[in-house]
Amino acid sequence: MIRVYNTLSHKKEDLVPIKDHDVKMYACGITPYDQAHIGHAMQAVVFDTIRRYLEFSGYKVTYVRNFTDVDDKIINRANQEGLSSQEISSRYIKESKQELERLKVRPGDFEPLVSEHIKEIIEFVKGLIDNGHAYENNGSVYFDVQSFKGYGKLSRRSLEEMVHQEEESSEKKSPGDFALWKAFKPGEPFWDSPWGKGRPGWHIECSALAKTYLGESIDIHGGGVDIIFPHHENEIAQSESLSGKPFAKYWVHNGLVMVGKQKMSKSLGNFYTISDALNKYGADVLRYMIFSFAYNSNFNFEETNFSNAEKRVNYYYSTIKKITDMLTPDATDDEEFTKRSDEFIRSFSTNMDDNFNSAQVLADLNDYFTYVNQYLDKNKKVGTTAKGKFEQALRPAQIVYGMLDESPEAYISSYKDRIALRVGLSKTDIDKLLEQRNEARKNKDFAKADQIRKDLLAKGIVIMDSGNKSDWYYSL
Repeated sequence: MIRVYNTLSHKKEDLVPIKDHDVKMYACGITPYDQAHIGHAMQAVVFDTIRRYLEFSGYKVTYVRNFTDVDDKIINRANQEGLSSQEISSRYIKESKQELERLKVRPGDFEPLVSEHIKEIIEFVKGLIDNGHAYENNGSVYFDVQSFKGYGKLSRRSLEEMVHQEEESSEKKSPGDFALWKAFKPGEPFWDSPWGKGRPGWHIECSALAKTYLGESIDIHGGGVDIIFPHHENEIAQSESLSGKPFAKYWVHNGLVMVGKQKMSKSLGNFYTISDALNKYGADVLRYMIFSFAYNSNFNFEETNFSNAEKRVNYYYSTIKKITDMLTPDATDDEEFTKRSDEFIRSFSTNMDDNFNSAQVLADLNDYFTYVNQYLDKNKKVGTTAKGKFEQALRPAQIVYGMLDESPEAYISSYKDRIALRVGLSKTDIDKLLEQRNEARKNKDFAKADQIRKDLLAKGIVIMDSGNKSDWYYSL
């Protein structure tokens, strides 16, 4: 039984879908006004992995991840660049999709744009006015927070604490009321509505899109802890006021990527883009780093997190290659190898069933790879049974985590290309230096051989000798 931490109840609960083995999941997507950063990568990877594990466990999952392409930040960026909001959002939606594909994040089953669902949003707002939960004033429509008795149940705040950091308006009945529809202002995109020209507010967008694609009640609603209030609190108020039914059964929130004591964000200018991270480290390293922390905890961004993940992932791929290189079909395999492999397979599901505990999965994976390398060092060969069991043990990580699914030769080659570039050389340059060193050793010019070794070591390149052959890895 999968257990998931529900922000609504503040405890772990058994995952029991509304409809047996049919999970409807919605996660708030990005606001496309700038390049996506690794905080966005974290959220995308977390909910992609939850979806993958549910499918791996036999559930049918319908996953919706939207693009908030109608927003103040997009409008401001468009006005700064002298472009339309659509031109700005289209540019960054395209970039985001390309980067997430490189990151091995699968697309949602539906990835709706707010701008393409104005009709559904207007109908939603009309319904809230008709049942007394919203009111119009000067072309804007506001939700009346005092009309919904459950307001604050997700964030556990009092009504007095829930005054939004939106623009102040004398049109509101109460300071905590929030905009469902904003009256037209010069320089902003607009659509016709029963209340005049205008555009949707932020919170109504996700409620309307979730209802359109998943229905009035869904199983899992996800997003970052930073939008529990006001965004998710307001989604509950809107959706449950319209339908009279619970909106989401499980509220699942990922932690934030922090820089010092501040959230990584575009507005603070302290962000590391997904593109930069992928170019420097590759998808597996970024995914490993995300999995090494509990998904619902914050983690502090440090370059050492990347470098440690990079070393570990290279170690994994090197081990996979070693298994293939040492394959000896007629070798007799140790039963202990099968036992340890089966133990890891079982522990993977046990840990993932416990609120998607990826950090413990990686700890067990590290232990398993340590054992495998000890086995290879001792036996110097591996049979077809052990190789098959090893591949079986890796399959859950490949399917659910989207890791270790590349050719080890191709991965190690690209890893060395990235490292060489980082130290100001090319992989060809390093290979030539190794050849020169081996030639010097052959000619007993040990001073020259040692100098080449020291020069490379100063750049973090460690040489490994095996007979007449040499290889290298990065140590910094």
